[in-house]
Amino acid sequence: MNYKEIIDAAKAYTDRYDEELSDSMTAFTRVVEAKINNALRTGDQSVRAQIWLRTGEEYYGLPCDWGGARDVEILHEGQQHGRTLVYLAPEEMNKLARQSGEHNYYTIIAGQIQIAPPADHQILEIVYYQRLPPLEDDDATNWLTEKNPDAYIFGLCTEISAFAKDPMQFEVYKQRFN
Repeated sequence: MNYKEIIDAAKAYTDRYDEELSDSMTAFTRVVEAKINNALRTGDQSVRAQIWLRTGEEYYGLPCDWGGARDVEILHEGQQHGRTLVYLAPEEMNKLARQSGEHNYYTIIAGQIQIAPPADHQILEIVYYQRLPPLEDDDATNWLTEKNPDAYIFGLCTEISAFAKDPMQFEVYKQRFN
């Protein structure tokens, strides 16, 4: 289903077609997408990215659609399989970063991934959960609208019911959304 079809379905379920509601649908959609991005972790969201590491550089920017790590590995140039890294809290990583040698850890700080100490000819391979591509145009789709349009529809119905201050309908749609 595309974005317009999803909006039309949510309006039909809630039997609301007024202009005030129509003006709010974009905001409601952003709220629904945020809730989905915070809760959902599926294989359909998995994306692979590679970052070439450089000696002396510990911090690297994360992809703009980053939704959380699934797997982080260090590869050596020319290898297909690497060493899986384990997440550490930033405080613990700070203790290790001051030690020499090869480490098996990473941390996330302020939109960056820290690897210490990196070396030339190593590749950081990240499999991460991609945030939903936002629906912006009437004919827009994404992997979730294609596979599970009900997630959007009932998420929008939940927001419409909250907007209408209808607690009974809100609970019904919230359960369907969840």
